[in-house]
Amino acid sequence: METGPEVNKSPAVIIAGKNTEAKERMKEPRGRPVARTSGGWIHDLCAQKAVVLLCPLCTHKFNPGRLGYVKDRCFPIAIGKCDGCDVMDNHCSAYFWEETYKELRDTPEEQRARRKRRDKAIRIGHFD
Repeated sequence: METGPEVNKSPAVIIAGKNTEAKERMKEPRGRPVARTSGGWIHDLCAQKAVVLLCPLCTHKFNPGRLGYVKDRCFPIAIGKCDGCDVMDNHCSAYFWEETYKELRDTPEEQRARRKRRDKAIRIGHFD
C-alpha cells in the first residue's frame, strides 16, 4: 500500500512578538514628507506613474491632462488617503497614468464597440 507524503498534523502556533504593530506600520508607504510641498510630491508620484488619490479640496489644483493622467469615470469615487493633504477621505478621485489605464481598464465605450462588432459579425453569418 502506497502512502502519500507525510503531512504535518500539528497545529500552527503563532507567537506575537514585541512591537508587531510598529513593524506593520513600517511596511506601509510613508507618504509625503513633512517638509515637502504637496505639488512637488504629486509631481514625483506622476513621474513614477503611480496612482494619485486626491480629495475634493485638492482635485481642482491638479491638471491630469498636462501630466498624462486620466480620471476613472466608471468608479469616480475612491476611499483613501489624499496625496495632496494627507487626509483620509471617503470621496477621493483616483487618477491613473493614461497608458496604464488603457492597458488595464475595459471602459464601457470599448465594451459597446466590441458588442457592436460581435453583433455585426453574427448578422453577417460568421458565427453560424
